Parts: sequence; C-alpha cells; structure tokens
Amino acid sequence: MKRVNFIGLHTQFFQDFGFELNGNCMNFQKFFELGKQVVFIQLNENNSESIVEYNLGVRIDKVEELIHQFLPTLSGYAEKSITLIQTLDKIGKYLPDKFVVQNDWELSQIMMSAEKFFVLEGFPWLNKMSDPINLELAFFERKAKSFKTHNFVYNAFRATALSKLYNPSDYPYIRNIFLEHIEEQQMTPFNIASYLKFLNYLDKID
Repeated sequence: MKRVNFIGLHTQFFQDFGFELNGNCMNFQKFFELGKQVVFIQLNENNSESIVEYNLGVRIDKVEELIHQFLPTLSGYAEKSITLIQTLDKIGKYLPDKFVVQNDWELSQIMMSAEKFFVLEGFPWLNKMSDPINLELAFFERKAKSFKTHNFVYNAFRATALSKLYNPSDYPYIRNIFLEHIEEQQMTPFNIASYLKFLNYLDKID
C-alpha cells in the first residue's frame, strides 16, 4: 500500500477531531490561537515488510518565529518547523515508536490501534502541549537532554525561548544549564556564537 493511500484511510477519522490533511506535507494539522497541532504518518515499504510510524507535534508560532531569527535556517523551514515532536512510545505505555507490518491485515490492525491511541492519549497530549506553559515544563524537565526527535542546538534554542516567554522564573536556570553544556555537546563555533547572541537578546526582554 502506498503512503498516500494509507494516510487517506485516516482522513475521515482525523477530520472528525478537527484536523485537516495538508496535501503538500502529507500530514494532518489543526490550528489553534498560538500555533498548530500536527500528526505525521510515515509508511516505508520494502520487499518483505513495511514500517509505519506516527509522530505528534505542536508548533508555537511565537517561539519558532523567534528562534529562526538566530538559527541558520533553510528557506521556508521557519514556517514549517515544529516546536516539539514526540513518538507514540513517549506518550503512551502500550504502543511502540514504530510498527513492522507484513500484510494488509496487520496494517488495518495498526490503524485501529493508532486511532484508539489518539482518542485516549494522543489528542489529550496535543491539547495539553498546546498550552505553552505545559510545553515549557516538558522542556524544563528534560533540561539539557535533547528529545529523540530534536538535536541539541534546536533543543537549546526552544527550551530557553519557551522559558523566557512563558515561564520567566525558569529562564535563569535553563540558561545556565545550556551554557554549561554547549561545549561538551560539540556545537560548532557558529552555533555557539548564534546561541550566545540569542541569549543576549533574551536577556534584554522585559
């Protein structure tokens, strides 16, 4: 089964919960006042089996627009970037981060399991993380440990931006944590300079 067909089978389900298919990116999006919720579905096929992955994401527009003023960003990426992307296994207890599928019957079973997951855990998680205070707390709890779907540089920029904008009491601590780790994480001199410039900007925001 082609990816586009597999995603299409989910369309009515996601529309029932307010998500629309973005045909350009082939994901499902739901907009809210501060940004958008996104569901990514990936189907990769080879001769004997297929791999299915679902990822959930939340974008806070103000954070993404801010950090990409300081990051070396490819054209158009700032408009598409997601503040936090998470795999199923980090949200729920009973589904893996990816599924190995060998036939259409298994694929249909995965679809049913995934849709049940979204109703019980996925959509509530997206709604929770759409509050930037909760999103900031998620980054704060990770501290300098990057999320699986983020590299250290983006994690540092997003964590400090969220804390400064939405929970300033955390900002001095988060700021110092990342300053302590930028060299051991082998950031390039350019990225280090960009981050220091970013911190200098944040320090001046009231």
